[in-house]
Amino acid sequence: MNPFASKVEAQVGALGETILIQRIQEWLGPSSPEAPKGIGDDCAAIPLPTDRTKLLTTTDPIVYLKHFDNSVAPEQAAAKLLKRNISDIAAMGGEPKHAVISFAFPANLSIDWLQAFYRSLSTEANAYGVEINGGDICETSGFLGAFLTLIGFSGDRVLQRNQTQTGARIYVTGTLGGSISGKHIAFKPRLEEGQWLAKRPETISCMDLSDGLGKDCSSLLSSKQIAIINSKRLPISRAAIELSKSSGRTPIDHAMNDGEDYELLFAIAEPLTPAEFESDWSQRFDTPLTCIGQVAESEETDESIFLTDDSSKIDITGYAHFGNA
Repeated sequence: MNPFASKVEAQVGALGETILIQRIQEWLGPSSPEAPKGIGDDCAAIPLPTDRTKLLTTTDPIVYLKHFDNSVAPEQAAAKLLKRNISDIAAMGGEPKHAVISFAFPANLSIDWLQAFYRSLSTEANAYGVEINGGDICETSGFLGAFLTLIGFSGDRVLQRNQTQTGARIYVTGTLGGSISGKHIAFKPRLEEGQWLAKRPETISCMDLSDGLGKDCSSLLSSKQIAIINSKRLPISRAAIELSKSSGRTPIDHAMNDGEDYELLFAIAEPLTPAEFESDWSQRFDTPLTCIGQVAESEETDESIFLTDDSSKIDITGYAHFGNA
């Protein structure tokens, strides 16, 4: 849906800031509490729980023509904004609770588009138990982007990257690649899975896959380690296979480098066997789980991934902002 309106009366600029903020409060509904926990004061005053060990904070934006375009409905854009932040909380085994959103847009943004966005954000927030505690709006000369900061709380343990041990087995949830075909706006954060993993002592490192396995896997490892990945075991999505028919790239290339999978990538330590761990997982979740490789020692620091059983000789890059700079 085109976010911009041609008729002046349908543009947010026709409302003015005060009325627009009042409308946003209405659109958010019960997901945004009364001040001082919600919109109305200079800051939101949020009581802290006493039964949590760590405060988890993350922030991710969505930018028009970067993370979404006219083919994406405002409801989908809002859901993506919240869920890509929830995915970060999930990777550390936490529970998302509070959010603030800053929105920058031009005066010709469609009122209907913005209303649909905020109402969807409210629906998604309620579904995940998240309060929208406030934010800000800013007029631009053409730029459209929403920036959300999400606060969550951990349990007794926080999962981290860079905690792997030599010999640890590397797992990934779901399937990989081809997210541009729809998954980047229609995914489910692995929240329950992350919380379960945080309670398992054999889970020694975890992160979410947002920039592609090819890039993100190096962040999972400690220094002087390499991930030995069996390419035949990669859980390649059907979307990646279909996309490869027209892209000129192999399905493995898409699985390694496309990004925006929003799956969990984690390492499990010995002595628990794969069969034991996978049995425990299957009793708790229907989410697909695949052991894709193992952590090994390496004196070479330039390469962090070695693909076995692969003759395609792809460049393992993942997605990087300013990658062509």
